[in-house]
Amino acid sequence: MKRISPPTTNQQPDRFLQRQEAMAGGFTNVAMAAVEAGWKPEDVASAMVELADHMMLGVIANRDLDQDLSIWAKELPKGAMFNARI
Repeated sequence: MKRISPPTTNQQPDRFLQRQEAMAGGFTNVAMAAVEAGWKPEDVASAMVELADHMMLGVIANRDLDQDLSIWAKELPKGAMFNARI
């Protein structure tokens, strides 16, 4: 698989297009492999949309958890350990 190029900067107005172009080859390769394996193109496209959605939900959940943990860590007395009972 071709290496994905890193972003040049987050400030460029065409960064959305840049990231799509950077990932298009790998994305197409995965899709075509699934079609060649016998999956309908519509099914492949639907699965890829769902996988992207699940990835975004995971990214958001992890970001929110990191923010919460950062806040809680600041609220703990210095040197205190968090001890959760389940």
